[in-house]
Amino acid sequence: MFGKEKVFTTTDIEQKNKIEDILSEHHVEYRIRMKDVNQLHPFHTALMGSMLAGDHKPRYAWDFYVDAKDLEYAANVLKEQ
Repeated sequence: MFGKEKVFTTTDIEQKNKIEDILSEHHVEYRIRMKDVNQLHPFHTALMGSMLAGDHKPRYAWDFYVDAKDLEYAANVLKEQ
């Protein structure tokens, strides 16, 4: 993300919600990028096919990004919580 810096990453939905609340309460604009941490390389998925279907449990990671100028402030706000 252009002009944005990663300030926090979590795989816990409750922690994700808490971080959103904290940043909002302190008027820090942020963006969230979600990724499936179980996602395999497309080649492996094509090769393995449906063998993986039963074993795939969704697990996500959320990366929080803030403006580069707000990075230090956001990091300090999160440390205090």
